Amino acid sequence: MKIKNLILLSSIGLALLTSCVANKKYILLQNAKNSNSSDTSKSNYQLDRTIYKLQVNDILYVSVASSDENIAKAFSHSVGSQQMMQVQGGIGNMMYLTGYSLNVNGEINLPVIGNLNLGGLTVSEAQEKIDIELKKYFKVYHLVVKLAEMPFTFIGEVGHAGRFSGMINQVTLFEALALAGDFTPIANRKNVTIIRQNPEGVKIYKIDFTQADLINSPYFVLRPNDVIYVEPLKSRSIGNFSSFQNSLNTITPLLTTLVLAINTYLIINR
Repeated sequence: MKIKNLILLSSIGLALLTSCVANKKYILLQNAKNSNSSDTSKSNYQLDRTIYKLQVNDILYVSVASSDENIAKAFSHSVGSQQMMQVQGGIGNMMYLTGYSLNVNGEINLPVIGNLNLGGLTVSEAQEKIDIELKKYFKVYHLVVKLAEMPFTFIGEVGHAGRFSGMINQVTLFEALALAGDFTPIANRKNVTIIRQNPEGVKIYKIDFTQADLINSPYFVLRPNDVIYVEPLKSRSIGNFSSFQNSLNTITPLLTTLVLAINTYLIINR
C-alpha cells in the first residue's frame, strides 16, 4: 500500500511541477485586473498617449496638392527604375526615396521653401510651420504632413528577428511581438530590454512581459527606431536540449504518464 501511495503522490507532484514551472515563466500579463459586467472601470488600463516629437533621421511624408502647376511640379517625386527595383526587391523603403528626412540639425529640405528646422516638434506643429512658409509663395493648396513610417527592431529570442516598418500611427509591444513571431521557448520574458532614442541621447529600459502593469508603462507603445532585445533564460543549454525548461517540459509528461500507468496497473491488480 505504501508503494502505491508513493507512486500516486509522485504522479500528482510531477503534474503540478509541469504546470507551475511553465506558468511562472511563460504566461504574459500575470496579475491582471479582473473585469466584471457590473463595473468595467476596475479593469481599465491607460495607454501612454504622449505625443511624439520629431528627431534626427525621422522621415516625413509631405504632400502639397493644388491646381497650380507650379506647386504640382515642385512637390512631385520621380523615382528611377533602378531605385524602384531595389525597393520592390526588399532593399530599402519607398518613403526613404520620396519622403523628407530630418538631418543632423533637425532640418528637412523642401522645394521652394528650402531648409526648415522641425526637430523637437510634433507632426501637427511641423505641418503648421510648413503651412506658414507655403503661404508666402502659394495661395490655394492642400497640405498633408505625416510621419512616414514606424520602424522598430526585434533581436534575440523571438521567432523572426529583424527590422520592421509600416505606415501606421501606433504600434504596441504585443503587436510588434506578433510581427516578430512571438517569443522562443527560452526567451526571458521577465527581463526584456528596450533601447530608445531620445533628443538627449539613447536610453535603455527594462520591461517585464509577465506583468499586466506593462500596459500602463510609457514603453508599451513603441516609438520610431525602438530596438527590443529579448535575452535567453540563464539555464540556456543542458545536454542536447536547447534549455532546461525545454528539457523539463519534454521529460516530465513522459514520467507522469509512466507513473500513472504503473499506479493504474497496481490498483487493478490489488
